[in-house]
Amino acid sequence: MSKFSLLMLSLCFVLALDASQEVVYRVEIEQPQHHLARIEVAFPAHSEQSLTVSLPVWRTGRYEVLDLSNGMRSFSAKDAKGVELSWQRQDKATWIVQSNGKPVTVSYLIYANEIGNRTRHIDDTHAYLDATATFVYSPSLRDLPVRVKLDVPRKWRSRSGMNSPRKHTFIAANYDILVDSPIETGIHSFHEFSVAERDYELLFWGRGNYDEQAIKTDLAKLDREVEKIWRRFPYSRYVYMIHATSGPRGATEHINSTVIQRQRDKFGAREDYIEFLTTAAHELVHTWNVKAYRPAALVPYRYQAESYTPLLWVAEGSTSYFDTLLVRRAGISTQAEFHKDLAKSIERLLNRPGTEVQSVAEASFYSWIESTNDFTINHGVNIYAKGSMVSWLLDYKIREATDNERSYEDVHRLLFERFNAVDKGFTDADLTAIVNEVTGQDFSDFWRDYVWGVKPLPINDMLSFYGLQVTTKKPQPVIDLGLTFDDEKSGLVVSRVRRGSTAWQAGLTTEDRIVAFDKLRVTKKNIKQRTEALTAGESITVQFFRRDELQEVTLKVTSNAQKELQVIAVEQPSSQQQQHYQSWTGHALTSATEAN
Repeated sequence: MSKFSLLMLSLCFVLALDASQEVVYRVEIEQPQHHLARIEVAFPAHSEQSLTVSLPVWRTGRYEVLDLSNGMRSFSAKDAKGVELSWQRQDKATWIVQSNGKPVTVSYLIYANEIGNRTRHIDDTHAYLDATATFVYSPSLRDLPVRVKLDVPRKWRSRSGMNSPRKHTFIAANYDILVDSPIETGIHSFHEFSVAERDYELLFWGRGNYDEQAIKTDLAKLDREVEKIWRRFPYSRYVYMIHATSGPRGATEHINSTVIQRQRDKFGAREDYIEFLTTAAHELVHTWNVKAYRPAALVPYRYQAESYTPLLWVAEGSTSYFDTLLVRRAGISTQAEFHKDLAKSIERLLNRPGTEVQSVAEASFYSWIESTNDFTINHGVNIYAKGSMVSWLLDYKIREATDNERSYEDVHRLLFERFNAVDKGFTDADLTAIVNEVTGQDFSDFWRDYVWGVKPLPINDMLSFYGLQVTTKKPQPVIDLGLTFDDEKSGLVVSRVRRGSTAWQAGLTTEDRIVAFDKLRVTKKNIKQRTEALTAGESITVQFFRRDELQEVTLKVTSNAQKELQVIAVEQPSSQQQQHYQSWTGHALTSATEAN
């Protein structure tokens, strides 16, 4: 045999060997109406005597343990000849298969009927599959290429951010790419469009009052705005997956796609549409902030345990800050709508007692165990809401320090250039150093006061820099007892009592059922009118049930000057304020009467 023949034979052997070194997933959905799928995973030969197989305990984009393996049954493992292999379950999401280093095929049944968590959902019209909730992996083989093959009803079509070499088949470089590339297969409407060198796909599952063409047009506008911030794109193809649902709502970012869920009748009204586009902008920003670069504690992802970091306020809060700006800069929202959103953010901050207790850095750590309830509102902050406000403050401080020559956008450009989500995440010290570099000043006091501390934000200064001010909508402060009620049909059940409010001081608490003011019945229908009719300074008795016992307290009626706020232009903004506003929003500042 010639040397050339030997060389070609060796090459073919190497290629064959490389082709076998991939993990192959097969998904069989025969009766989708029962929310079930059979998953089969073929692992290649490996160096260990046993193969560890795990399902993640959380999914990317949601920093909370979800116990995803609770919908798995009928786990089994076989060798290449179909012989059953022995295995043991190590914990709730880990199996140890006695493999002797040889190829292993595991199979299991999954139940997929949890659409709200955006993990896995199967019904008679579609299947949405996030890999963290669907596909097990072996930590030792995590870096191998993967292939996913779907066996689905004949009329279904399959989409994903992954490459698709053939119908209902997807490939990815490794498990981490698979985790960040959810699959939508089923019956849906579909659009394609391009902006410069980038290709976009847009699908809608579920009927709703959305305008597909308008959405496609506005999504293209967002592309042009994010390019101005980061200048380079981490993708050449991006998929928007829109779910019109009967209740669940939310969104999740991925490296090459996003899934956005909204109630099916929450697209048409102007306010709903702006909210939807802001969500789309949020997820698009995440393609850089979180997916292209992210905090060091999340590099690489640890799928079997929490990853604690003080920087989730940047991951989520800064993304929330940019999303509203992008929608305004793109001309999708008007000045009045942008200012209304600012007012909401300010009002939310000023009326959350937890801002006096918890910093955004601490809240980032707490995200893994936190929920939204009476305690967290009164003693904690939200990484999205407070993180967005701290990001706004940081942007303003950078602009102020550099005579508006630099901004928080420069910081994120440098994060994109210097850090990556594959092997080098950024730390709190890294972020501070970049801000110092951009401004030429020491921002350690800012970090002490506003990131790790709870110093009140200088709202008036933040607004004045751009020629804005905050006022109240009503001539008189709003009557505010400090109570929030559940949406129960059976009565006014207290869900939150704001710390320090008159209701808090009177001793009212969650689960109290309010029935009367001054022995006159109050209901869900008349509570607003009855409250507004009160006068600040007067005292009233409140009758309520606690543990099914009728009780009564007296409280003093108070008003709240930090509610019903609005943001407007100052009467005569200076040329400097106008320049600041233009560079910030991309539009000229106009008076309230002239605003678009």
